[in-house]
Amino acid sequence: MTGTPGEGWKTFANGDEADDIPLWQVLAQFRSDDLDEGLKANAAIINQARPSVARYYNVAFVVSFAFGFLSVLFLIGLLISAGHPDTTSFFFYVTLAMLTATIAPHLLRQANQYGLGIPDAPLNLPHEPDRLFDEVLGYLQRVEGPQAYFVSRFRKKRIPLKRRQFFGRLRYFLFSEHNKDRGMVLRFPTAMSLPADLYLHRDDVERMLAMGKPKRRGGPGRNTKYRYDEAIISLIGDPRLGALDLKDRAAAVHTIKDWLSEWFEANVDESGDVPRRDQLTRYAAKICTHLETIASARNC
Repeated sequence: MTGTPGEGWKTFANGDEADDIPLWQVLAQFRSDDLDEGLKANAAIINQARPSVARYYNVAFVVSFAFGFLSVLFLIGLLISAGHPDTTSFFFYVTLAMLTATIAPHLLRQANQYGLGIPDAPLNLPHEPDRLFDEVLGYLQRVEGPQAYFVSRFRKKRIPLKRRQFFGRLRYFLFSEHNKDRGMVLRFPTAMSLPADLYLHRDDVERMLAMGKPKRRGGPGRNTKYRYDEAIISLIGDPRLGALDLKDRAAAVHTIKDWLSEWFEANVDESGDVPRRDQLTRYAAKICTHLETIASARNC
């Protein structure tokens, strides 16, 4: 794994009642049934671009901090020199220059990531693209796509992100498991850093999984670790499906995951390994979608 998972991971992994799913976990789920493997693959892609970006970010921070410290010293000198016009004028202009130099690295970083204005379309990447990253981003960049959000520090309120947040050149970093990586990007449209944890609502994640997109990387010899097909087949003709309340999709998906989980527990093999509940989400969502289609056809 790329690091120690945060509290968002623990809540979802141990009891998938949480509605706030970390964005880095969503992409890992799409890439692999094994969440750890998905995180490793995503981290490998991000790590290719990190060195030069992190170097520039650190240099900008040091330059900004140094000029900020000098601006404080010259501001003190400006206050002390009050009443001496010649000296005051000197300290005023030097302090102004120091403040400008303090802000300049942030403005340059902003321009480098998002251009001189608010971008109307995704900007060119400074590194090699990845199909899965781009497909997930494609959802988040749509006007009517799922809306990512962060939780405000003080009011604990969900604050939605505008889709243009995902147009920047370093947009892949928004899927990093590390706070520092996300923090380098989350300074748009202002220079102030936003809370580094981004989320999608559980319902949006389940819809994306049910649609079967984005498709994971495949290849010869790719085997499914768990017997999902057998578990799904076991539900065919189950009377409980007919009694399922499809009006509450989230509750229906949760219940179907319960049934799938029960099957795996009852049919565990010699290894004793069973899938986590979050790995059952996409299959439960597809079953729910199929049931909704059947119900809709009957009502026509």
